Amino acid sequence: MATITVKINTSTRKTKYLMGLISEIAQNDKNIEIIGQLPSPYNPEFVQEIQKSRASKGKVIKTEDLWK
Repeated sequence: MATITVKINTSTRKTKYLMGLISEIAQNDKNIEIIGQLPSPYNPEFVQEIQKSRASKGKVIKTEDLWK
């Protein structure tokens, strides 16, 4: 049996696809095991709010009403 250590930046589309593929194979094949997958250091609720904000179109505020 061989052990391979791969450090992956999961912020790109290709690396997310690769991680999904490896995870799928590991679930279906007992000869492959994922060890030490680090959890995200970010609060999941905060990440969800950021993603929601990015998806929204924003809000226009008149400069006269800015400090009201």
